[in-house]
Amino acid sequence: KESKVENQKEMSSREIALLCTTDMATQYHIHPELKIIINGGEASIPSNIGIQPGCMTSIHTHEGGGVIHVESPVAKDFTLGDFFAVWKKDFSKDKILDSMVGSGTEIIVTVNGQKVDTYENTILRDKDKIVISYQNK
Repeated sequence: KESKVENQKEMSSREIALLCTTDMATQYHIHPELKIIINGGEASIPSNIGIQPGCMTSIHTHEGGGVIHVESPVAKDFTLGDFFAVWKKDFSKDKILDSMVGSGTEIIVTVNGQKVDTYENTILRDKDKIVISYQNK
């Protein structure tokens, strides 16, 4: 009989991100930081994303302010898309939260000050400072 951890190694990062977990199961623990800027104003990232009575997902927030906690039973390349799936909010090259890209707007993603074009596929790494900006071109 396969162990639970062996089964989890075969799961996708999204499947694991949405799993309920416990501190005792944590084998992989990182804290990237996320900031979302919409037309020059900072969008709020709430506390307790992914935390409900009886369930804390592998990707969650505790305090507000953008620190993402990745506390997983297995090490995976978790992505921004995994975090947004837990949050149940939209994010892609065409949309961030409720803001859609049009002819005069764009979404720019930076990791530690460097522009990337990976959008929702941006891998979460410990202490990375990720900024998603929706702005005029």
